[in-house]
Amino acid sequence: MKAKSPFDFYTSSQLVEITGKKASNLHEFVIVLESIDSSSIFYHVHHAFREHQFAPGLYTNDFAYWMRSELGENALAERIENINLKDYTELNSLREKIIEIIKNKIQNFPESGNIPAKHKFYFCRNIGVVQKTKYSARDLEEFCDNLCKVGLRSLFFHFFEARLRLGRKTNDFSDWIKHNFGDEPLARKIEALDPYLYTMDQLRDKIIALVRGEKRSFFCQVLKWLKLR
Repeated sequence: MKAKSPFDFYTSSQLVEITGKKASNLHEFVIVLESIDSSSIFYHVHHAFREHQFAPGLYTNDFAYWMRSELGENALAERIENINLKDYTELNSLREKIIEIIKNKIQNFPESGNIPAKHKFYFCRNIGVVQKTKYSARDLEEFCDNLCKVGLRSLFFHFFEARLRLGRKTNDFSDWIKHNFGDEPLARKIEALDPYLYTMDQLRDKIIALVRGEKRSFFCQVLKWLKLR
């Protein structure tokens, strides 16, 4: 079955910019976080996952890492890490949740707000540069084949960034499948995947397995093996 319109794979590069904003304790951190550009929040929460591969479930973010390593606030860092990012499709809501957690900590333990960090937290932000790749899909099999060929940054763009771009709990893949093939059950299965529980490679394999009828796909593994030869 051919799609009504092809799926064009895009990728994005992130140019990192230092904002000049910094914090040396939790009080200062909250003040900056309340007004910082939302792209800074996206960068500090997602960039490590985008750029590096972690064992599933061990992903953290810059905010939690700083609180743990520089302030010794292990419990607070854990609360920040345990925010279910999949529930958020709007960065200001995520900002409010992080601020709420920190303010509750300071309210219960006022002295914690002024404890100096070993090193200051420097806020950065990212500027996305989106580019169209040479890959396009006109049916589901071609979609799976090309998903194996595009870089992981393309997967990140279509699965992570798409949620913020679309403003709802979906992704470009599910959106395309639902509107081109009317397969809402498959679209919902892909939407239900929690990307923060997998490496990027594992996430890609999960998506392909769902599209191909939940049969284990070896196509990506074969491509990886050929590239290493």
